[in-house]
Amino acid sequence: MPHRLFDRIRRIKQVDREYAAVRLGTDRLLGQVGHDPTILEESIRVRDLKNASRNLEGTYLVRLFAEFETGLRLFWESVRPARNPRGRELIDGVGARRQIPADDINAVHCVRNYRNHLVHERDDPVTPVPIAKARHHLCKYFSRLPHEW
Repeated sequence: MPHRLFDRIRRIKQVDREYAAVRLGTDRLLGQVGHDPTILEESIRVRDLKNASRNLEGTYLVRLFAEFETGLRLFWESVRPARNPRGRELIDGVGARRQIPADDINAVHCVRNYRNHLVHERDDPVTPVPIAKARHHLCKYFSRLPHEW
């Protein structure tokens, strides 16, 4: 089945829009709970809502990167079906094949490093990447792929 670049980019942007919707809802609920904590269900505490709010962007960044990596792997399978490289090699390999500028590859690696930091709870210092910036870097990288593969 052929894959379309537009569909992959659309999926990344959809995750970003979902994040914005949930952020809006969480922020509004936090405001309302400040006035009336009884609106929460019995099993949910205010601290749970605050923790969810604090971790929301990281949660959606993980989803955003998952959509990117899935699309990248689908492209890779179409050109090198016998290999299944790790994340770093995948990004570098596709980047080399498509002659993607080093700055764009490095930007994607920054997103990947931050995602790994979130997922694996690493202690190594990493620069957080806001979700809007991550979306931009991932979509820019994807824009270098063919329209269909």
